Amino acid sequence: MILYGRNLSPFVRRVHLWLALQRRAFEQQGLAATEPADAEAIRAVNPIRRVPALVLEDGTTLTECFAICDWLDETGGPRLIPAAGIARREALGRIAVASATSDKAVAMVYERNRRPEAFHYPDWQARLSDQIQEGLALVEASVPETGWMGDRWRGGEGPDGGDLAAVCLHDFLAVTNPWLLEPGYPRLVALAARANAASPFAASHPG
Repeated sequence: MILYGRNLSPFVRRVHLWLALQRRAFEQQGLAATEPADAEAIRAVNPIRRVPALVLEDGTTLTECFAICDWLDETGGPRLIPAAGIARREALGRIAVASATSDKAVAMVYERNRRPEAFHYPDWQARLSDQIQEGLALVEASVPETGWMGDRWRGGEGPDGGDLAAVCLHDFLAVTNPWLLEPGYPRLVALAARANAASPFAASHPG
């Protein structure tokens, strides 16, 4: 399998981690959709020129983070989202919050980091910042007080999709706009620090 996209993207990195934790064999094309030459290469597998895109061994291309991860859970183990019941709903809820917050964090990069300062829209930046802070507060509340349940992940003995989404969100902000973490999210920070001390998190860190 071939994964298209850079690990700077919290969505690409989540798929990278999902593949690694399921011990899937894959290679990665670290292409950025924002770079014209890279975008054309991505277009060959995903005409919308978005990442992540995962090309399967039979040539099928899967796109969009959740759809890719859902396929991975259906076709190999261990599952990173429970198959059914309240545990599944709870994990999906944590993923949804972290994903929505990641969307806003990516929008902030386009608005603040990439757009020329003369064309910045302060009211839009303020709105994005408020949405990111609200999302981070919800993520923080979902992490145990120590960042861990003893020596366990929030998902149990190993990380689940919610753990991955939270760590990828934190690390994307830490690299692109660390000021957004300044209000202080100690549980999330502890979770990310513990995760990034171990492979495959360390190997895929975007910094």
